[in-house]
Amino acid sequence: MRDVSATPQSTISILVRFSRVLADATSPAAIPPLLAEAAQSQLNADAAAVFSVSTGGQLVLAAARGLPPDLSGWRIPADAIGPELGDRLLRACQGRFQQERTWPLVSGGDIFGALVLLFRSAVEIKPIELEIIHAFGDLAAIALGKAFQFDELSRSYAELRASRQVLARVEKLRALGQMAAGVSHDLKNLLSPLLLQVQQLRRRSERGQDLGPVLDRMERVLRQGVDHVERLRHFSRQAPEAPAEPVQINDLIPEVVALCEPRLRLTKNIELRQELGHPPRVLLSPGELVSAALNLVVNAIDALASQGGIIALRTRAAEGGALLEVADNGPGLPPLIQEHLFEPFLTTKGEEGTGLGLPMVYAFVQRHGGTISVDSGPQKGTRFCLWFPAA
Repeated sequence: MRDVSATPQSTISILVRFSRVLADATSPAAIPPLLAEAAQSQLNADAAAVFSVSTGGQLVLAAARGLPPDLSGWRIPADAIGPELGDRLLRACQGRFQQERTWPLVSGGDIFGALVLLFRSAVEIKPIELEIIHAFGDLAAIALGKAFQFDELSRSYAELRASRQVLARVEKLRALGQMAAGVSHDLKNLLSPLLLQVQQLRRRSERGQDLGPVLDRMERVLRQGVDHVERLRHFSRQAPEAPAEPVQINDLIPEVVALCEPRLRLTKNIELRQELGHPPRVLLSPGELVSAALNLVVNAIDALASQGGIIALRTRAAEGGALLEVADNGPGLPPLIQEHLFEPFLTTKGEEGTGLGLPMVYAFVQRHGGTISVDSGPQKGTRFCLWFPAA
């Protein structure tokens, strides 16, 4: 019987050194060779084998020292962990070794594999050496558990990062879709009156009447359309909006009314009133204000289309700024609609609406430091109030 002596190093120093070696391991695959080398050296074994549990539920030879080369990649069912594993490995080595000792690698209730040491002759292993090997196995199992967790976290992080990239692309596409729908919404509001102006121009031309006023209105509509396309171009370049300038809201109301006149002529019993006060100048983009007011007036026309009524455009000074009101005496808005009024894609117009008119008005007001509110209900119509700070 061959005697195996422990190294002169203290148990603590041996374990500390092995812990440091494991700490330097960069992946789960690097741990089995370290365990095989340390265990074989500690007990002066003739061969060492470390098995790991594969995803398929088998024990796979993950590291070997002193074993026949033809056992590389050797695997057996995972339920063979224990003395049976050592016996089967002895038989596979065809008599080269006479004794085996097997230690399962267990941590946190999970089995990560097994350590098997082989000897050519019978050996006596001292209790202190058994404790060290047990500690080696425990440390290796803990390291394997942490390494697998780290790998799993790394994979999860990589998947999360890939998902975030996909979501970012989807969000960009969604934003582009909203932008395109919003621009088409505004252009439709602008170009529909232009089509009516062309029809009116044709009738006047046939009667030999003065075409100047109609051409002036068409020019204003086209300029508004160009402004919208220009804002789209700035957006695609991630450029800021057109610079704000001091504006007198009252000066822009006639343009809004002129753009609405062709549509009003197609409806019956709808009156558009102007009730202009003395608001101060405000800093904003004139074209955007006209578009916002036009959106609100068109919505009011649609609300009154079936029954007729009155739409009022009002301006006045309020709370150190300028207030623009667009009010109608129509059927009003249901409370549920009012709660989500400025959310994208909410529309009461069916397929005719995009649900982006009011969100764009809201964004315009917020961008210029203003506020927007709505007061609506049965029998009292709907009133939008846009407030901007004085310049």
